[in-house]
Amino acid sequence: MKKALLVLFVLMLAVCLTSCGDDAEEVGSYELESVSIGGETISFKEFKEIYSLSGEDVPEYSIIFNKNGTGKMTVMGETADMKWDAKAKTITIEGDSINYTYKDKKVTISVDGETMIFVKK
Repeated sequence: MKKALLVLFVLMLAVCLTSCGDDAEEVGSYELESVSIGGETISFKEFKEIYSLSGEDVPEYSIIFNKNGTGKMTVMGETADMKWDAKAKTITIEGDSINYTYKDKKVTISVDGETMIFVKK
């Protein structure tokens, strides 16, 4: 009986430890890599060059995914608090949800014909 209880305890401990260490791959900070609008793609490097010609400051584009399902998204220099769900692959800002994909340390967001690709720092 003791041996059976010990085996059961070890199995339960193993299940608990594997479920507790499951952090989403997305956790971390990202910066804009490229933007696609109407079939035209421009890298953030090219975007910065265009802005520098106009004499304006380059607006920030970034995403921060925190472990607790919160984060921040900055687009055109405007920062908003967000919540995210790794399983559903959604980001929610002020009640509006958008879908994203995650592959090869890149987050891709497509909204209204515009696609932004963010790469992990």
